[in-house]
Amino acid sequence: MWCKEEYATTATYRMQLAADRLAAWADEWCVAINKEKSSTTLFTLSSKQKTGTIKLGDTPLRSDDEATYIGVTFDKKQTWKPHIHNAEAKARRKLAIMRKLAGTSWGANEEILKRVYQGAVRPHLEYGSTAWSAAAKTHQQTLDRVQNQALRIITGSMRSTPIKAMEEVAAIQPLSQRRDAKVMVQTEKFKCLPAHPMKKRMNNLTKNRLKRSSFLHESKRLAREHQASVPPSALPISFSDLPQPWNEDYKNLHISTTVPYVTSRDSQNDTARRTLTLAMIAERYPEDAWIHAYTDGSATNAVANGGAGVLVRSPEGHTSTAGIPTGKYCSNYAAEVQAIMQAASMIHDSESECPQVVFLSDALSALEALAGNKLPRLMEKLQELAKTRRVVLQWVPAHCGIPGNETADELAKLGAREEQPDNPVSFAEKKTLVKAAMRPQSTRDAYHLLERWQQVVIMRLRTGHCRLNAHMFRKLKLTPSPTCPCGLEDQTPEHVLMTCPQLKPIRDKVWPASVPLRTKLYGSRQDLEATTSFVSQTKLMV
Repeated sequence: MWCKEEYATTATYRMQLAADRLAAWADEWCVAINKEKSSTTLFTLSSKQKTGTIKLGDTPLRSDDEATYIGVTFDKKQTWKPHIHNAEAKARRKLAIMRKLAGTSWGANEEILKRVYQGAVRPHLEYGSTAWSAAAKTHQQTLDRVQNQALRIITGSMRSTPIKAMEEVAAIQPLSQRRDAKVMVQTEKFKCLPAHPMKKRMNNLTKNRLKRSSFLHESKRLAREHQASVPPSALPISFSDLPQPWNEDYKNLHISTTVPYVTSRDSQNDTARRTLTLAMIAERYPEDAWIHAYTDGSATNAVANGGAGVLVRSPEGHTSTAGIPTGKYCSNYAAEVQAIMQAASMIHDSESECPQVVFLSDALSALEALAGNKLPRLMEKLQELAKTRRVVLQWVPAHCGIPGNETADELAKLGAREEQPDNPVSFAEKKTLVKAAMRPQSTRDAYHLLERWQQVVIMRLRTGHCRLNAHMFRKLKLTPSPTCPCGLEDQTPEHVLMTCPQLKPIRDKVWPASVPLRTKLYGSRQDLEATTSFVSQTKLMV
């Protein structure tokens, strides 16, 4: 329970009235309240305001300057320092797990260490971040330093390695950006709740009397910085948008998210995937007994200018197509859902009397959401169609040459090029757009396929922050000279890999032909393994 007043005495009086009503209710309903776990906190920046005594029944409640509520510690001046200090301590204890898993020359690779960090360490650093988004930057930076330490463990880098380089290699977003994304998501949620008191405050001016930031300050700053990425209008969150797990009685509706014997793209080529899928369609859904509806969605950079493509074929030989724009602000996922809805409308309005229809879509995430009752509006559309027909939604693999799927993909791209309506989007769609706008672009290369010790060697050679003389002298002052033992140049990664005469016999053995430096450091897996083999044979401490 809380109340906000100008004077602490007034707040204490009102809270005492509320506590008396609570005690009377508990007595009436025979509910026992644990008074030892109950406390009061006076939040104020004034040193003149004093905490009053509030009683629950005949028991005075203790005054707590640092109250913890559902895992978040609230201090009386709202600096959030105690909560951040506790979060840092918990995260640092979990870093010990990562140190036990790998060293610089042995242990788990970067991918496993990254999963451990994201699953066991980072949640402590981010829990409740929308509440303490306005905490002082110096407090937030203590959490950033924990992630920086985790990055060094993941990549095996030296302490002097630039943080940005480690973030790019590990594809881990800075905590500050993730906190900003959570603030933006929470802001959009407030805007989609018409009755929420924060919705009105979002449109009001901020109070700048104190030199302290707040959630409103942060949300308005981010709105200015990312104005082009998030649509200005939003649909209010309604009951019909929420998952309805109780609504599971679909007699004529079936969803299949697998194709027999079709595996992942990495382990199976496109020819095999296409052949197996076409054989399944011909066996389960023959063209003379089923209406085939191929659907696909497309969006520019997966977040803007969406398009839905539909190809419908009936047993009577009729074919109809549609390529429609789905909105200026639209994700691939939303475009896929719109494509299925458009296909359902086309089949409902068609003259075909075929009692069976199959939707063939490569949108696995949309079909899984539909199976989990997370798309109530689409389900309602399909249920209307299922009243008179048997309806099946079948997943098919994308971009492997299935004719109907390829046609739907082309129609979706045509629809995306048309003039886009500036229509409002749902909160779920806004959440997707915000995360996509804040997510950094990452590129994967053969580095991630190497063993642990090889990854460490390549990472240090790429950044130049290694144990070679040039870096140890200039950055760390741990060697008397930056010069290579050959005496010709500074001992840098480029000199060692390309020109050092003392290492020429080993270099000619590993690379009989001339290979550029970029290929040695950023080439294929075989190129990187050759580089690590060369370093191993030279006995250099990298």
